[in-house]
Amino acid sequence: MAPGFFLIVHDPLSGKARIAPDLLRCGVVGTQVADLVIGGRLTLADDRLVVTRHDTFGLDEPARYVLDCVAHEPDGYTVRAWSGVLGEILVEMVARRLTADSVLRRESGRGRLGRRRDRHPAVDLARARQPGADLAAMLREPHTFTLPGAFTAALLQTLGIDDVLEPDVDRARLTSLATQAVGHLPGSLAALRSGLVETASATTTPSGQR
Repeated sequence: MAPGFFLIVHDPLSGKARIAPDLLRCGVVGTQVADLVIGGRLTLADDRLVVTRHDTFGLDEPARYVLDCVAHEPDGYTVRAWSGVLGEILVEMVARRLTADSVLRRESGRGRLGRRRDRHPAVDLARARQPGADLAAMLREPHTFTLPGAFTAALLQTLGIDDVLEPDVDRARLTSLATQAVGHLPGSLAALRSGLVETASATTTPSGQR
């Protein structure tokens, strides 16, 4: 889910993120944790992430990293705390995976005040656009929604970034379906989304700032 979210929020031609860095970090952490929750490896107890099954077989590097980090904190952290701890390195890991898979390439540069600003234009345009196309298809045919798709749609609404989808996506329909999805998320995913709401609310960077 995290690579899909990363692709959805990046322009495949310019390689620029279409959302602010803090929302990118929040979204990547949220989708990666959601993937592990759906896979039965993580859950939320008293608003804190805990491991239910420390099995890394078949997981990629970002998923293993998150699972190992949570496993080494038996007292648990909140979603907001983990977003701060994991965000930057997890975004880097996901970008590295997509680059290694020849979906994107990395172009390094400097932004304002000399800050590093990497771009990730598509190497394989069809694969880069696929997650957004899949989500748009589910929005057109709601009976095809998967649990990861429903969570992603709810997350876009939660973070206020549904404008990253293609212009032909009906925003009113997305809002309606995302609201319905929120009401049907299983307990741990609903708690995760609530934690991401808190994380996004604490963000001070305007969503349009790059």
